Amino acid sequence: MRIATYYDNLCSGRNDGNPLYTLFALKNLPDVEVVHLLPRGEISDFGKFDWHLWVDWGEDGLTEILSYDVWPELPSPCAYWASDTHLGFDYRLMRAKQAAKVFCAQKRAVEEFGLAGVDAEWLPHAVEPQAYPATQYAERKYDLCFVGHINSENRIEALERMFREFPNFWFGQRLFEGAADIYCQSKIVFNISMKDDLNMRVFEALGTKSLLLTNDIPTLHDLFEDGKHLATYKTMDEAVEKARWYIDHESEREAVAAAGYAEVMAKHTFKHRVSRIMEAMSK
Repeated sequence: MRIATYYDNLCSGRNDGNPLYTLFALKNLPDVEVVHLLPRGEISDFGKFDWHLWVDWGEDGLTEILSYDVWPELPSPCAYWASDTHLGFDYRLMRAKQAAKVFCAQKRAVEEFGLAGVDAEWLPHAVEPQAYPATQYAERKYDLCFVGHINSENRIEALERMFREFPNFWFGQRLFEGAADIYCQSKIVFNISMKDDLNMRVFEALGTKSLLLTNDIPTLHDLFEDGKHLATYKTMDEAVEKARWYIDHESEREAVAAAGYAEVMAKHTFKHRVSRIMEAMSK
């Protein structure tokens, strides 16, 4: 099978996220030729493709803010994996209406797309183990960490509270092995989603065999169990209480981290996600 994948990794200067990991996973499949093309210009010079695959780039939906210049129409036949539907929903719905097969990383979008006449399937985010390796250290030197951007009010408030409560807190931006290295050196990886989105940090933290402490995202419980694979909180007081408990109880903390790692490796890597996409294409 010959597949063309599309995402623009030049506009923002970044090259990470679902499109890159999907491309990497596809390249590791037998009997598959995959070509990454920028979503602009003429593609006929690259020959014929059995399928086209448009995997959402996180910033794709911010076309009114960023200077994106991409095709108005998807090539055909095309499968589309919508990512951050809690941001730029109208753009992603427009793309979904053009596709022959639609996947949504956020479960809520499956229902919302359905109401708009688009048949979609839930395909959550995942982890790429080679980008987020589980490196083992003799000890974890940070109590908590947060790797990411402060881009919502609830995230600002949550991080301010955790900074005050836990001075030994690492915060900053890192990608790939750099982010994984911080996770692996932290007793707890803290997560606060912008809305009710099941973000990539959930899977990436679990993939480094680190304890994830995350806000109670509704769809999280379809995939993982609180207290077995990770820890959840409904209020910031509960977040502080659970963080203190897991910091003080190493054996319990590491047992949950190990169970979360086993679960994500067994079911939620990009190899699993690409296998489902290929299955849909083959039908």
